[in-house]
Amino acid sequence: MNRNRNRKIYFYYILIAVFYPIVKVICYISGLVYLRGVVYGLIAGAVTISIGIRAYNEYMDMVRDRSLWHWLAAIIPLIIIPLTPVIMILHLGLKTVLMEKMTPFVLFECIAGAQFIVAILMFRGLIFKRGMDKQEMPRVGFAIMKTVLTLRSLFKKPDRILREIGLQRGQTLLDYGCGIGSFSIPAARIVGEDGTVYALDIHPLAVKAVEKEIKKRGISNVKTILSARETGLPDESVDVVLLFDVLQMVSEREKLLEELHRVLKSGGFLFATAEHLDPEEFMSIFARGDLFTLVERRGEIFKFERK
Repeated sequence: MNRNRNRKIYFYYILIAVFYPIVKVICYISGLVYLRGVVYGLIAGAVTISIGIRAYNEYMDMVRDRSLWHWLAAIIPLIIIPLTPVIMILHLGLKTVLMEKMTPFVLFECIAGAQFIVAILMFRGLIFKRGMDKQEMPRVGFAIMKTVLTLRSLFKKPDRILREIGLQRGQTLLDYGCGIGSFSIPAARIVGEDGTVYALDIHPLAVKAVEKEIKKRGISNVKTILSARETGLPDESVDVVLLFDVLQMVSEREKLLEELHRVLKSGGFLFATAEHLDPEEFMSIFARGDLFTLVERRGEIFKFERK
């Protein structure tokens, strides 16, 4: 999801906010709701339009720890979802709602639900704002990211991905931008006691999450690194580098690639994904400095060899 696409999400949020009272008016004309319902729709629409605009301004602001309007953008439709049936039942009675007003009820719930989903995508865009490696992610952003990564692990199967890229027993792996350790933990099992996994992240909560997990599982071959860029590792000490869903958040990308080139062994491999970046932009980044050669692309994973 690149920056332009993120901007469109705010447009969709505001569009839904405009659409909500319009649907209320249509339902009123059709006799499905009373005038009171139209008033509620106008109030909700005006509030969410204002919040959507302010959230967009918050997104464009390069101060990363501001997320108040994004919070409100998610909370308002989340409040509307349970509030809609409560109001309808209070005004019409449960029997009338169940027998006569299920169509507008389902329609209003779907609109509020759609807006809530868009709000979460807005939050995701804020979290993965490009070129923001100078500061750590806000706690709320990390909490959302942790949830997303946990759910993603259920479907993407990090263990299978690691085996498909050829990770072997005894190797040393650097998981750059390790997050909650989705790949670091299974990598530790694959490389075994003879291998080592370095789990690096800029966020202290990410490092703590990995440390908590390896302690719980009794894993001894994972070493955590809290850093914005420098790894602190010796030259040519790593067999494999993972750079999954990270590059878009790095401002000094050339310096990062230089650091990864330094720690990779001769003939070592770097695996990266172009999530949140245009593929052409992604490839142009790796073309600079003549440090890596693209070996192959398998799905969303690019395999680069150290020159």
